[in-house]
Amino acid sequence: MSCRYTPNANMSTSTRFDYTIKIILLGDHSVGKSSLLTHLAGIQDAKDMSYRCLNYRPNSHVELAMWKNGKRVLVRIVDTGGQERFRSITASFYRGTQGCLLMFDAEKIDSFRHVYTWHADLETYTNKHPMSTFLVGVNTQSQSKEVTTEQAERLATQLEMQFHELFLNKKSNAVDIIHAMLDKIIIHASRLPSLTIDLIPQQIRPLFADQARRSTILDQSEKKIFQCSC
Repeated sequence: MSCRYTPNANMSTSTRFDYTIKIILLGDHSVGKSSLLTHLAGIQDAKDMSYRCLNYRPNSHVELAMWKNGKRVLVRIVDTGGQERFRSITASFYRGTQGCLLMFDAEKIDSFRHVYTWHADLETYTNKHPMSTFLVGVNTQSQSKEVTTEQAERLATQLEMQFHELFLNKKSNAVDIIHAMLDKIIIHASRLPSLTIDLIPQQIRPLFADQARRSTILDQSEKKIFQCSC
């Protein structure tokens, strides 16, 4: 299954992006990570012209073209691909990441308890590099909910991150969370004077024009964009 880019007046197939952002999904197996990718890929025909799905690979990633504050953004959301079951996620998965959705299933209390472990892994592999992270509770609105909104909000406060509820039966909900994440990433990036931008030639340009001289070309497959040099 894959989604295809649909040309429109705002974006064409030859669009070059102002910048690229990588967001990773973390959490226990079967908490809804792959379902989120499928959900995002399945609404590429939405009337919201600020959002388009470009590419989708099940259990791997989805690439979205989005508009933020007049900027064209390529968003790559990456799944663990089942590696979380064997605790075999490597450092390369975290490389070049600017945002993370730390997910749990509100119907599975253990997945909520394991958030601490996933958060510790995130800090270890990113060397505690400042990153925009959301705690996301997948909610099906069933009667078997084991984690309350209040519990999730307390944990998010403890871990110093925002909490969002994800309802996969609401199309706009998932996109709203991604938009909120982009806002946080962009605001955070603007406050880092030591931020460097690693460019992919002819595909994107620096988020900040005065930093172009410090840009270097890295592995295109990783699309490593932001890196704190402090």
